[in-house]
Amino acid sequence: MKRFQQCNKIVKLWRYRWYLLIPFKWLWHSYCFPLPVTDDETVISVNLKGKMLWSILIGEAQIKMEWYHTHEEVLESLHKYRDGYSPSLL
Repeated sequence: MKRFQQCNKIVKLWRYRWYLLIPFKWLWHSYCFPLPVTDDETVISVNLKGKMLWSILIGEAQIKMEWYHTHEEVLESLHKYRDGYSPSLL
């Protein structure tokens, strides 16, 4: 399967369907069934909420969309950031 960035518009549109589930999953895990995370070192269980839960759900959707960056793209972005460009302007 191709990377998300290399697909045509129809395939991208089909893969964007994973983003539609994020608000519903966020509500479900925030109010109905919390998403527990356990730290193996301290054996503390924490329920994810708010922005952290939203970020994890975004990451999960992007994994399902095959959205990832190559090593060269990451290095290019880091070099631009190091040289004074803001990541939000890229």
